[in-house]
Amino acid sequence: MKWFKQGTRNDVHEFQPLLVEIEDRPLNPLGRSILWIIFGVILFGILWLSFATIDIVVSARGKVVPTGEIKVLQPIETGVISKILVKEGEHVQKDQVLMQIDPSVTQTSLASKDKDLVVHILECERLSALVDNRKPKWNEYTHLDTALLNEQKDLYLHQRDSLSASKSQYAMKKSQAEAQYSSAKSDVQRLEGIFQKEQMRLKRMEKVLDIIARNDYEEAQKSANNIHEQLNMAHHKERESKQHLKEVEHEAKVYVEQTLSTWFNQLLDKKKELRALESEINAIAFQNRQQQIKAPLSGYIGKLMVNTEGGVVTPAEKLISLVPDDAPLIIKATVLNQDRGFITKEMPAAIKIDTFTFQKYGFIEGIVDSIGNDAIEDEKQGLIYEIKVIPSTTSLMIDGKEKRLEPGMNVTTEIKVGKRKIIEFFIYPIIQYMDEGLSVR
Repeated sequence: MKWFKQGTRNDVHEFQPLLVEIEDRPLNPLGRSILWIIFGVILFGILWLSFATIDIVVSARGKVVPTGEIKVLQPIETGVISKILVKEGEHVQKDQVLMQIDPSVTQTSLASKDKDLVVHILECERLSALVDNRKPKWNEYTHLDTALLNEQKDLYLHQRDSLSASKSQYAMKKSQAEAQYSSAKSDVQRLEGIFQKEQMRLKRMEKVLDIIARNDYEEAQKSANNIHEQLNMAHHKERESKQHLKEVEHEAKVYVEQTLSTWFNQLLDKKKELRALESEINAIAFQNRQQQIKAPLSGYIGKLMVNTEGGVVTPAEKLISLVPDDAPLIIKATVLNQDRGFITKEMPAAIKIDTFTFQKYGFIEGIVDSIGNDAIEDEKQGLIYEIKVIPSTTSLMIDGKEKRLEPGMNVTTEIKVGKRKIIEFFIYPIIQYMDEGLSVR
């Protein structure tokens, strides 16, 4: 540059007065160079802030789980634990015995089911007799509980008499409706005869209208019109009484059909329950052998919910959790409600394992596999959504050794939802402040 070129020194200004010397002295080229360097740095910084971007991430807490979920083993009946053959973290093979349980079916339970069986048998006989309109064969059940038998007898008589009484009431209504219809029909026939006579009388009077009094003809005409009106009313009443008779007959028929249909459906249900009850009693009666809890597949014992030999267990009680062996692992995490709208499937994610410091051991990459469709209410975080992330690998290099992820490990998943220019971090607060400042009164 010309500022750094060497040449003959111009020192004329040094022999001039002080003020003139200051004005005439040439500028130092080093200062101008520093100024241009500062301008260049500022320009470069503005350009870098304008074009450089950083990732926008959503953080989600979760844990490592197998895709097949953890298998929870439960007993099928009440019993007493005789032996616990495994411990937590132990690897087991498929069909390996994990726990032995002695069945503990009490006599009270059996007696209760036997009583239910008797009730169902008697109910089936009662309903069958009602549906078939026959007498129940109670003499075939005299060996059963007398109290239960008498109860079903009373119930049968009540239902039979109730149906019979209803039929009698409908029969009485039908008789009344028939009488009304017959009476209305007779009135129509009577009035039709009178009306015909009146019509004939009018025709005769019309022939001699010139020799009879006008008032007599008008009275006859008025009488005929009156009879005609009565006849129309009688026809209307006849139609109403006929319709009423049909309605009573239909109502009686529907009532009987509905009653029989209800009894028939109850009979089908009772027979179905009877078969199920018989199977249940047979199963309980033959469950006197020792019950074994076996592993449905190879895997690791996650947790023993019961650790006491001699303890009593009940049906569907959780005993052992089993983590499937070689099952693909995924990350199940939760995101806040306000972050849900920014997350979509196939988004990249960074998985940081709490057990291993990511600054030292790094993180695992993954992609979002699924997002929950409905929010879950959390006491601390409010509404949250569940997401599943598939890791690209299920192991990390820890101090030179490959360490496999294990179910239950806590993780932090950072989902990359987009990018933002760095300058936006400085401009956005200003824009927001100005927008709020202009909109607030």
